[in-house]
Amino acid sequence: MKKATIILCAFFTTVFVAWAASSAGKAQSEAGDETKIIAFENLWNQTQQNHDAAAMEKMLDDGFVLTDYDGTVMGKAAFLESIRDTTVHLTLEVSSDMKLHPHGNTVVVTGATREKGTRDGKAFEHTGRFTDTWMKKQGRWLCVASQLGVISK
Repeated sequence: MKKATIILCAFFTTVFVAWAASSAGKAQSEAGDETKIIAFENLWNQTQQNHDAAAMEKMLDDGFVLTDYDGTVMGKAAFLESIRDTTVHLTLEVSSDMKLHPHGNTVVVTGATREKGTRDGKAFEHTGRFTDTWMKKQGRWLCVASQLGVISK
């Protein structure tokens, strides 16, 4: 009886240690993923300011869809074309107050955004909120959807 108790204790200790190590590894992985997604959100702003559609394309899923400030809905190709548009000159593109909401292999990011620049030589400024949805596909985080809303112009 004593031997069976020792074996059971050893078994449960081994299971607990394995579970704890797995949970710690998962927590580190999730923290690493969250850091990557925040970095992607900040890179997003830089790609728009620099008209770098090639860099943006690497962050977007083929089925990507954007709902813009004015209600325009566009797919990946149209969004990338809008980034290439040099009639828009952004002097400021920043995100703040970002919160990540993980759901398995999907993370929803909510935050505030501020844009300032010119379009066809006319000044504009937007303050708004955004929701971006990122999915991990084949080991890579890709944005599948983005929604922008204006708070003030």
